[in-house]
Amino acid sequence: MSSHASLVSVIMPALNESAHIADAIAAARRDYGPDEVEIIVVDGGSTDGTLDCVPTPERVIDAPPGRARQMNRGATLAHGDCLVFCHADTHLPAGWREAVVEALNKPGVSGGSFAIRLEPARGILHLLNALRYPADWRLMYGDQAQLTSRVAFERVGGYPDLSIMEDLEMMNRLNRIGRLVRIPLAVVSSSRRFLERGPLPQFLLDVTLVLRYLYLGADPEALAEIYYGRGEGGG
Repeated sequence: MSSHASLVSVIMPALNESAHIADAIAAARRDYGPDEVEIIVVDGGSTDGTLDCVPTPERVIDAPPGRARQMNRGATLAHGDCLVFCHADTHLPAGWREAVVEALNKPGVSGGSFAIRLEPARGILHLLNALRYPADWRLMYGDQAQLTSRVAFERVGGYPDLSIMEDLEMMNRLNRIGRLVRIPLAVVSSSRRFLERGPLPQFLLDVTLVLRYLYLGADPEALAEIYYGRGEGGG
């Protein structure tokens, strides 16, 4: 890695996340200085005051709505050689930066993600939180805070411009050029979608859509309409 090897860039796509983004930024920033951690909020057109919740020192940029587009835009403007893509309702754990730098400095590693805990936990979420997922690209989703080096990111062409499954496809691409790692530290991600739809129905929907995408060749745009009730995923 280059002279910026100690700088880790956190790219945080956001779309109407005023209720969550300040806490997500605080978890990413912690006690890290600007020479250690750069946080870039990539807004996809929020109308709920999300940008008013972003602390002044952090960078804010605009991008067309769509999580993949927002993350690619943020990565393009980031200064770090280590990139972490963190959702605006996900909290990075204590010690996350050191774990990322260590992981990406290992020979042959192209990317990875963290372990995850969904909070608040209800029903099947207790079981999901107890599971320990392997470093398999089919099980490495965006809400687990994906990570990669700038070199690997550029080599695979960034995230594909998809409304859904862009996270899985990114891990698939990184898996083809190197080894993936699972950082055992757990990010805490909001379980709001599970609570809105019901923990078990949301889990079954997630599994069904992933299986249709991975093994039945389902069109991501059609899956996005099922998942979001519209064609655009957002931040």
